Amino acid sequence: MNSSDRVTGHGSRVTPSDLWTVVPVRGIAEGKSRLAAALDADARSQLNRQLIAHTLRVVAEWRGDLSRCVVVSSCRETLETAARLGAAVLDEGIEAGGLNAAAAQGTAYAGSHGARQVLILACDLPYLSADALAAMAQAAESERHVVIAPDRHGTGTNALLLSAQESFGFHFGERSCAAHLALAAERGRRAVLCRRPELEFDLDTPEDLARWREMPTQHRVI
Repeated sequence: MNSSDRVTGHGSRVTPSDLWTVVPVRGIAEGKSRLAAALDADARSQLNRQLIAHTLRVVAEWRGDLSRCVVVSSCRETLETAARLGAAVLDEGIEAGGLNAAAAQGTAYAGSHGARQVLILACDLPYLSADALAAMAQAAESERHVVIAPDRHGTGTNALLLSAQESFGFHFGERSCAAHLALAAERGRRAVLCRRPELEFDLDTPEDLARWREMPTQHRVI
């Protein structure tokens, strides 16, 4: 299945007001630890600040504001930044359970505030655009569809759109794309892959960072 597959299943369409964005963030100091070989602690913190601000700016551009966006983190600076920009925030506290737990917490919060669908969005996509997020939403013509944006290797999951009204066992991490596809099939949901360059490229490894740095400055988003 690829991004050209057309969704033809039946089910009620979800209006824009029924869709929330959930952004799990590890933290300013803690995030991007795999880049330690290429960036010192201060440089990683600065990159994380840029990525968080960029992600929320794009979500606001796509939705008009951040009134239906929740940021989940145990990092005080991250939560303060998100709240200042207008997003809802969830503090994981010192017992943070990782990305999958944060995604589940954010989904539950959105569902309790009227969301019928949620878009779980990674916070390390330097080329993220409002058009790419709109493409994710457009691919979900029904609440019974799960939309997955794989990374450029086709193994990870950089964005995941699904129903907020039922539990879904998140499997972010290695080989998460295949795991999410399998879980969607198990739950009887139609899975659609949304392949967009803006969603595929993440800053996860020193190789990713080097590739990003090779891009002409005018083509960088952050």
